Amino acid sequence: MRIPNEFVHPLFFREGEVMKIKDEKPFPHMMKIVYFYYDMIEREPFPWSNIEQSIPAVLQLWNEEKEMLEGCFAKRDRRSARAPMIRGLSYLLSCLFWLNGKRVKNVRHWQEEIRALPLKPVNCPERLQFVFDRCDIYHSFIQLSELLEETAKLAYKQMAINKRMSR
Repeated sequence: MRIPNEFVHPLFFREGEVMKIKDEKPFPHMMKIVYFYYDMIEREPFPWSNIEQSIPAVLQLWNEEKEMLEGCFAKRDRRSARAPMIRGLSYLLSCLFWLNGKRVKNVRHWQEEIRALPLKPVNCPERLQFVFDRCDIYHSFIQLSELLEETAKLAYKQMAINKRMSR
């Protein structure tokens, strides 16, 4: 799978990078292997069309990473924290876009994309910038955790609104 230029970013993918997929795993586990996998392949069922199932599944992935990260930061092991932090950052971006009924289209210019989203945590672009700039420090972990928690609350609120409107 050739990584589209829109997904090239120093934290996620290099220019011209190709990912070899041996075995496809069930949703959402491919996100642990390839950042933004479901956004790149655009194969039905689209996760952004069914947030009732997709967002809780991704949040479960984050809970696994969070547990690992707590151990890394307790040992002050920034090097080991880097990869799960980047995965967590990709989970957050996916959840934010899916919450708004869209796929992640452009990681390269994520700031403009996030600003355009109607549903997002307060001061999201600024807080995300902090995490992007220093993704392997404890304070970024706390910020990322808070952003994911706030995004989860927004998602559950949106699900309740959708459920009420479908009656």
